[in-house]
Amino acid sequence: MKKATFQFLPILLFLAACGNEPTQKTSNNSNAPENTTEANLTPATYLVGVYATSNAVGKGLENLFDSNPSTHWQSLPGTGPDEGIMLYFQDALPLASIEIMAAAGSFDKNLREKEAPIVVYTNGQVANSGHPNARITVNQNGLVKSLFVRFSFTGKEETKTLQAGINRYSYPANAFITISDLKVVNDKGETLRLVPPRSLNGSVSASSTLAPEAAYSPANLFDSRKEFAWAEGAATSGEGETLTFEFGESVNITAIQIWNGYQRSEEHFSANARLRDFDFGEKDGTTSTYTLRDTKAGQKIELKVPAKGTTFALKIKSVYPGKSYKDLAISDLVFYNGNQPFVLHSALPEKYQAALRSKGAGSPIAALLDKRISNQISEDITEGDVYLTSTSLILRSDGTFVYYSENSSGGNLDLSTIADGNWEMLSGSKIKVFGKWTDQVNWPEYYKGNTPQSPTRIFNDVLTIDAQKVIGTKMMGTFYLK
Repeated sequence: MKKATFQFLPILLFLAACGNEPTQKTSNNSNAPENTTEANLTPATYLVGVYATSNAVGKGLENLFDSNPSTHWQSLPGTGPDEGIMLYFQDALPLASIEIMAAAGSFDKNLREKEAPIVVYTNGQVANSGHPNARITVNQNGLVKSLFVRFSFTGKEETKTLQAGINRYSYPANAFITISDLKVVNDKGETLRLVPPRSLNGSVSASSTLAPEAAYSPANLFDSRKEFAWAEGAATSGEGETLTFEFGESVNITAIQIWNGYQRSEEHFSANARLRDFDFGEKDGTTSTYTLRDTKAGQKIELKVPAKGTTFALKIKSVYPGKSYKDLAISDLVFYNGNQPFVLHSALPEKYQAALRSKGAGSPIAALLDKRISNQISEDITEGDVYLTSTSLILRSDGTFVYYSENSSGGNLDLSTIADGNWEMLSGSKIKVFGKWTDQVNWPEYYKGNTPQSPTRIFNDVLTIDAQKVIGTKMMGTFYLK
């Protein structure tokens, strides 16, 4: 029997490039964080969104932008492959290279030169791959709006044969990835001074939220993840519903940028209602009416009169109706003071995570949170050929998930699947997953957009979990844990 070789290379879900409508070029702003170092005298390159797929407590992504080499971003313990970092630029620009400075121990020191554990994506397409602590050329023609860095493997992964034809891949529970700096260089050879949106403490609330609240929370407006949205839960299509933003300090708002609708997929966007006309201003004060176009592109709205204070309200006046659902959704929102973007950080995400962990405590689900589970199953299909199915699943403690599946025969990739979205507990041993499901036969075609070879659809499934297996009801199949 011929031995087939196969390496599972999962592609992270958070890669669809979300464009913006043209905005005015940025410049330095007096509200940007200032210090006297020479590096911070470089003109700012503003970002309208940043996120990491996981963050260790006290070692969040903001540490990569503080000009302090002693602070770090770190993934959660036990997370390794399938972790990544996303940057959205306020203005598209030409890039030449990036460099990821990794702390000792993040990657196995014996990684062979031909292995490239870091994969770089620009505008949702693979731009190049490379190693930590080395320059990675960005092979991108044209301007870059989004930059994603994926850690595809670390060299610390472990393989165990559970039974004939079934292998389990795991990552050490006490291991993590630590990054001290991220350098981005433009086409002129200049290292950019990246300035993410300022994150200001406060609270956000909605007059209604679709259930389950954790999946459609108004906090999703400020997470920089275009595939997660706030959705209203009223009996109407959202007319008359209100979002309230309260900051812990007085702020000045000169513009708002909105990514309208449910941007998880084209189907989600058209299926749900989108915002059209809305009032915005100080709560219980003067407001003005604004209109959005029916597009997924980020729309920057300059306020007719700057709004200054601590509490503001956005009231929905009219909507673009959805084809399938009445629920209105908004995916992301950024405020501006002049050229500098800022967002609101609330306690809601931490509240939801704590509630989820508490609800799952003592159940089989608790042991799986934030840990990648992966299987490879081999079957003889014809003499000389082996059919391989490689799958992985991550249930994150923030109530999101990502699932990958690859099927190959004779060493050739036949079918690949990416699914991502939210999950909720139905009981101590059952969860419901829901989001988008994309089947592909050609990775490059997927990153060019949905094609007949890459159909994307809305889906849901129920998973039953015990100490031995995770079993899907309709679509996800079986994961062997022991």
